[in-house]
Amino acid sequence: MTTFLQNTNKICISFIVGLASSLLVSHPIHAATLGENLIVNGDAEQGLGDPVGNAVGANIPIIPGWTGSNDFSVLKYGATGFSFVNPLGNLVSVTLPGVDVIGPSNRGQNLFFGGASRASSSASQSIDVTSLSSVVDAGKGAFDLSGWLGGYATDEDIASLNITFLDRANQSISTASIFAPTSAQRNNITGLFFQSTKGYVPVGTRQIDVILNAAYARGRVNDSYADNLSLVITQVPEPSISGLSLLAVSSCMAWKLWRKRRQVSL
Repeated sequence: MTTFLQNTNKICISFIVGLASSLLVSHPIHAATLGENLIVNGDAEQGLGDPVGNAVGANIPIIPGWTGSNDFSVLKYGATGFSFVNPLGNLVSVTLPGVDVIGPSNRGQNLFFGGASRASSSASQSIDVTSLSSVVDAGKGAFDLSGWLGGYATDEDIASLNITFLDRANQSISTASIFAPTSAQRNNITGLFFQSTKGYVPVGTRQIDVILNAAYARGRVNDSYADNLSLVITQVPEPSISGLSLLAVSSCMAWKLWRKRRQVSL
């Protein structure tokens, strides 16, 4: 009986540990620090990149810091690409961003990739900003969201980086997003382009959910690209006397001095 209880306890402990591990893997939560990029592995450099561009399912490289859906992947700049036979029996070659494609100068080796299948995909992570509550709740938390987003030639697959501000009850307070330019906006050029937005962290925010969406439109693969993603929160400085205020004070003092001298002369 004792052995049975011991085994049962071991099973229960293993189940709890396994459940906790699965929850952490499925929804990683990271801590926050003022003035630093809060997105973990925002440059896709942690882990390996797919050197071909055809990885799906279990063959997709692990993406540290992120939880992916569908066939969201990480691709190497200069991936060889691959060929396939279309329904008409024609051999078609899939080409992917080269090492010299338009994009960030400090790009490293990898970029985020919508995936090697005809489907929309995404990757997500969460940031715990409880440690910044004194700044946030004083209305002094400013955020800067940025990233390099793009696509392939005339394909309309679109990458977007979205953040949701949540309160202590995990209720959404506000959102912010940046989007890749359309094929027309990038003149049908394959590449990644810098996008950014700024604002204030809503009072009461305790967590920020980050989702990198790759919306599929057409083509053999999901050509939504992203790299060097960043979310930085800084503290807005205390208000100081502006030049206009100084001018007003100086004018007032000058007027008082003139009035005093006029009274003396009279």
